[in-house]
Amino acid sequence: MSEIFISPFLLGLSAGIYCLTFCIPFVAPMMIAEARGRRENLFVILKFIFGRLLGYVTFGAVFGYLGQRINNQVLNLILMVALMLLSLILILHALGLMKWKRFSFCHKIKKYNAKIPLLMGFLMGVNICPPFLMSLTYVFTLHSALKGIVYFLMFFLGTTLYFLPLVFLGYLNKMKEFQLVGRIAALIVGTLFFAYAIYNMFNIVS
Repeated sequence: MSEIFISPFLLGLSAGIYCLTFCIPFVAPMMIAEARGRRENLFVILKFIFGRLLGYVTFGAVFGYLGQRINNQVLNLILMVALMLLSLILILHALGLMKWKRFSFCHKIKKYNAKIPLLMGFLMGVNICPPFLMSLTYVFTLHSALKGIVYFLMFFLGTTLYFLPLVFLGYLNKMKEFQLVGRIAALIVGTLFFAYAIYNMFNIVS
């Protein structure tokens, strides 16, 4: 249960603050580009969130299926090493020793029309950052398309908690509290995935 429910949700909590911090310059204009009521803003953000869900579920299914079809010992060992390194990056970030800004993908998609929230959500959902790459690597080792979908669904739920306040942009002054939650979750998940990678490396080589 932990591998496809608890861990991805906590990872989503840790990654959500990153997504919000570095993608808000491109999401906020989408919310305030036109004069809308609160209900209309809610509809826009829901389309954006649904786009992110499509991105996560699609990649979860694809990489879970690929892992199901490809089960090679050498490849599994390489994936464990990659997972270990990405876990270390997550731990270093949680301790404030590494910034994720260099991994930001948002500026590369700003050319897309902000009036298409579904597309914006999909592109930001597949943001190439350490948590997303770590998730893809881990989902591949699950060797199941269904587990991959469930994993990224829980990851999506964890990250989405940070995006709901966009309907009420004034609530973003709680950013420090969100950051604390994100760092604690990142430290826990990074440690768990690192231990998982080490354990499986020993099983593969033994």
